[in-house]
Amino acid sequence: MKANVPKKKMDSIRVDTGVKKIEVNDEGETISLNFADQSFPARYFAMVDEFEASQSTFQKEAQELDKECEQNQLSDYERSRKVAAFNLKVHQFFKERVDGLFGEGTCRKVFGDIVPSVDLYVDFISQLAPYFEKYGKERQKKLMQKYSPKRKGNV
Repeated sequence: MKANVPKKKMDSIRVDTGVKKIEVNDEGETISLNFADQSFPARYFAMVDEFEASQSTFQKEAQELDKECEQNQLSDYERSRKVAAFNLKVHQFFKERVDGLFGEGTCRKVFGDIVPSVDLYVDFISQLAPYFEKYGKERQKKLMQKYSPKRKGNV
């Protein structure tokens, strides 16, 4: 049997990576936003670009669906069913991209077990905007202090 030898205390450091946890629902679940992650802005703009690029594709698909419904003289029920399926496809596309940007499960945490509509995404993003503005101001202030002419040495 080994003697109970106390472990040596190891030196350690902690770096503030800029992760902010934000509560997103009444169950106390959170999402994490890493404002120091320099890939986030690029990923955000890539998502926006993808949304814009897909807009024309989705519009063409919607026009083709309208044509198909007219040509086949579908009943109101059949037409509504096809439109609902198309609508679901579009909104699932948005859901996957939002989860990809903010982290897997974000949409479930924020919106519940639904496929959200565009207006819910707009509400979500607009509620996040103040956090981004606050981080931007804090970062600018730190940079100005760090590179101030009054600063001397590496302290």
